[in-house]
Amino acid sequence: IEETPEDRWEFDATTLAQNLRIERILNENDSYYQVAINSEFLRSFLINIAKDLKRDPKDARYMFNDETGELDVIESAIIGRELNIEGTIKRIQETIITENTHEISMVFDINKPFLTNEIKGSDLGVTELVHEEVSYFYGSSADRVQNIQVAASKFHGVMVPPGATFSMAEALGDISLENGYAEALIIAGGQTIQGVGGGVCQVSTTLFRAAFFAGFPIVERYPHAYRVSYYEKVAGNRIDPRLAGLDATVFVPIVDFKFTNDTNYWLLME
Repeated sequence: IEETPEDRWEFDATTLAQNLRIERILNENDSYYQVAINSEFLRSFLINIAKDLKRDPKDARYMFNDETGELDVIESAIIGRELNIEGTIKRIQETIITENTHEISMVFDINKPFLTNEIKGSDLGVTELVHEEVSYFYGSSADRVQNIQVAASKFHGVMVPPGATFSMAEALGDISLENGYAEALIIAGGQTIQGVGGGVCQVSTTLFRAAFFAGFPIVERYPHAYRVSYYEKVAGNRIDPRLAGLDATVFVPIVDFKFTNDTNYWLLME
């Protein structure tokens, strides 16, 4: 049974001989008997491998090409699939009788993501820059910079559907050493301590300002326990007090930042 060169299973002659059966085939108007492989044997085998063959669909990620006005794929879509066990059994039973072949492809139910590699920006309403926001983190430790880079990568190329509420915590997932984060300074319990993911709030603050100044409804947002100079820095490592209070903290999964895309078009985050 072969689906791809990597997904290949072979039944030896002894196993096949032990599972040959004379099975009664029922149709609407009549019934007949034919040589077949034990359906229960096939079903048990297929159920055992189905989990490993399942693939969840995943939307593509894009960059907006300013020169062409089109979306460039930076991460290809994944076509979802799930093994159709009964369909595969039927195909096996029919093929061994009607065709002179030793290889039979399995049957899959296909689930395509909405955002495919072929979709156009004009199809989604992604045709121009809505808003751009910049924040500075002069003087950050290497670990803090690492956390900023890892967190920012989670949003790069992500699309927000019309009317959807975007959750930063959901996009970030688990903030752990295993997922590439490092220990750096965080605010917890009203004080500054070492913790995994220090610096993620630089990303949440930048995202909050982008959504806020673009005019999108802010659904959930929490400021830090006290003012932090990182979030008030501008070019040249100067402090701009006008940025005080325009920050947002995220502590997955307890504290989140959310905004709603209240337009009729998709939003692309870069």
